[in-house]
Amino acid sequence: MSGQKPVVVGTDGSKHAQTAVRWAAQHAARHGAPLLIASAASAPVAYGMGGHLPQDFFDALKDEGGRIVAEATQIARDAAPDIAISSEVLIDATGPALLRLAETAEVMVVGTRGLSGIASAFMGSVSSLIARHSPCPVVVVRSASEDGTPPVSGPVVIGIDGSENSVPALAVAMKEASLRGATLIAVHAWSDLPLSTMDPVTQVRELFDEATIADTVVAQRLAGWSEQYPDVNVEHRVVMDRPEAAILDRAKGAQLVVVGSRGRGGITGLLLGSTSIKVLRSAECPVMVVHK
Repeated sequence: MSGQKPVVVGTDGSKHAQTAVRWAAQHAARHGAPLLIASAASAPVAYGMGGHLPQDFFDALKDEGGRIVAEATQIARDAAPDIAISSEVLIDATGPALLRLAETAEVMVVGTRGLSGIASAFMGSVSSLIARHSPCPVVVVRSASEDGTPPVSGPVVIGIDGSENSVPALAVAMKEASLRGATLIAVHAWSDLPLSTMDPVTQVRELFDEATIADTVVAQRLAGWSEQYPDVNVEHRVVMDRPEAAILDRAKGAQLVVVGSRGRGGITGLLLGSTSIKVLRSAECPVMVVHK
């Protein structure tokens, strides 16, 4: 589609990055969008402190970047043969370079960790930076499968709270569910405390009063979007639990989780809420963060 913003994916040639490239290519094909593959590398810190490096060093960086994007381009073509693909090799720090590309992107896609990543449940520094500061939606691609392949079936899961902050994320989630032919599971956690921590009297009161109100709020929030996307089967789950625990529980077996950048307790100055961070760190499938 001429003039359409690209799906941008960052790669350093690592296995996690290659998985992100494959996912980004399929996402671009689903949306009829072009794909931009970007690789960035910079000189050591010492260079910025007055050190001198020969031009050959930068030429080598450029050559290695070219090799990485060429490999990634082949992976993308194998995953989605019909999309338009372009690439950029940037001699710059990876995070800032990708954030600049995100300014004109439809969505930014990154892997969970790069070449220097430690095998843990936590995201790498670059993916964390991008998720926090990108002006466009960000997808951090993760998979729990042994071969690292993200799931291609299962529902799309979204965490909603009835606030205006969750509206952009809900709009994106509905579209993704429609394009994927997937059920949308909308999760609303109406308490930050698990039910087991409350005494029986409080449990009864909460269950019959606040849960009913929460269910009504969620139904109203979903109603308009269901009219716009009548092909999407929507299931909403109103639970008394911590938001991140409720979302992660229902994300098991999902193909995508969508979260907003801030929730009901969101503070304007915070670029990523605690729930979003916890879901990004622990979900077993790709997670999309939609900034307001």
